[in-house]
Amino acid sequence: MVLAESPYPILEISPDQIVGDEQLGTKPKFWFEHAGSIWLFKEARAIDAPAGAEIAGEDWSEKVAAEIAHKLGIPAAEVELAEYQGRRGSASKRFTTPSQQLMHGNEILAGHVPNYDPGYDKSMWFSQSDHTLDNIILAIQTMFPQKSDSRAVLTQLASYLVLDALISNVDRHHENWGLLWQVIIHHDEFRETSRLDKEYSVAPSYDHASSLGRELMDKKRSDKLRSKVVESYVRKGHGGIYIAGGKRGENPLRLVESAAEAYADYFKPSLDKLRATPLDALTSEVDRVPAARMSASAREFSKAMLSVAFNALTRIGK
Repeated sequence: MVLAESPYPILEISPDQIVGDEQLGTKPKFWFEHAGSIWLFKEARAIDAPAGAEIAGEDWSEKVAAEIAHKLGIPAAEVELAEYQGRRGSASKRFTTPSQQLMHGNEILAGHVPNYDPGYDKSMWFSQSDHTLDNIILAIQTMFPQKSDSRAVLTQLASYLVLDALISNVDRHHENWGLLWQVIIHHDEFRETSRLDKEYSVAPSYDHASSLGRELMDKKRSDKLRSKVVESYVRKGHGGIYIAGGKRGENPLRLVESAAEAYADYFKPSLDKLRATPLDALTSEVDRVPAARMSASAREFSKAMLSVAFNALTRIGK
């Protein structure tokens, strides 16, 4: 049994922390400074419900997903629950630096997969049927011809897909993963020459708010729990990664179930780690969300979703 941990703290943001134009503080997203770092505040949106407006759980889903990732050793952006002038949301710590920039997945694919449309328009994010696991693997193997290098990158990216499957994250479109790159200057003092190289690393996993049923109203959660259709709900969602010939993005759980067999070397490390982690060590992260941020129904439903996905993922390969 996992001992109960203290509730997540809530980061209070003041107007003088906002970076740049203060008008940004009136928008759903803005950058602010905290503890010497730059963070992005994202406000949780309101949804209409029969009993009045409810706040979608984009704040707690983002936080819980990040903490579950960290517990599994999966690199993920640092996230805190946050509030700005009575508006609740989440805050994500910026993981790029002036010398290290993010190359999104669509840029990687467009540079290494023939005829790939990077689709920078947001409307293209979930309709790019060439955004397949096979094409991602092709692009990475082309970009990193040394087998050990491409294997390391793909193993880390596979762990993000295992995370998606576990939390039912349906937002892994081609701009929601990428590589960090920076220019390294190599000096040869003997020859008095310099050479510029690009150094790459996998960006941490980020943008997990579309997970754990955060968009549902409490009545729908209660109905699904009572009807015992949580597994159907988990397997119904469509993500941003396609399988060849698919008309919609593949379900995150089904994607891993099929990919873990076809690409076992990439998926085995993260699946082994998941098998070695007790389920209650993961659901305990849901219990740490303060009651004011997450209803009892949302808490029960999210834990039921985790249980369904955990049981399916830990059966893979058995």
